[in-house]
Amino acid sequence: MKLSSILLILILTFISCTSDDPTPEPGPLVLANATIFWVDSPDGETYESGEQMGFATFAYQDGITTFELRVNGMEPNTAHAMHLHMGTLEEPGRHWNQGKFVAFCEAESMGRLWLKPFAGDVGNIQVDEEGNGEFELQTDLWSVGTQDESDILGTILFIHHKSQDFADECDPGHKHEPGAHTNAKIAGGTVTIAPTIWVH
Repeated sequence: MKLSSILLILILTFISCTSDDPTPEPGPLVLANATIFWVDSPDGETYESGEQMGFATFAYQDGITTFELRVNGMEPNTAHAMHLHMGTLEEPGRHWNQGKFVAFCEAESMGRLWLKPFAGDVGNIQVDEEGNGEFELQTDLWSVGTQDESDILGTILFIHHKSQDFADECDPGHKHEPGAHTNAKIAGGTVTIAPTIWVH
């Protein structure tokens, strides 16, 4: 093979290797957390926090929030519903819902139906035989520090006494029986911005 042909092949190979679009650099990572405390409500309206029983972390990057929760000391072999609420830990408000008054049942999260009535409906955490529970979730319905409707900073993550069938509540034929949705809050914590250095 002539030297000119070899050089041409090498040049074409170099161009083909360098012409591919480089992998884009990921956007800034924003971190938040929530220390979860046992809560009690002597008057049924306001809450008092007790000892720490868990810890939640939120990592937001490129439009996606990754949420992780670890709890301990709970009643073994149980399940508990979790929601993000407005207000404060001491005086919780309504469910957080991106400032909207519409159901999120048909909204998409990560390319799949959310199938929960509110944007702040987290899901059920399963507790094992030793009283420990873990929960993980990724969603593009939440953000951290964006200061728009999807920003969950300042919301309160509440854990309830009983589990909840979120998908059933999205059924148009679902009927709300009196007292059926009474579900005491037993633990909670406020979502706050985390330090830049985050040890997981």
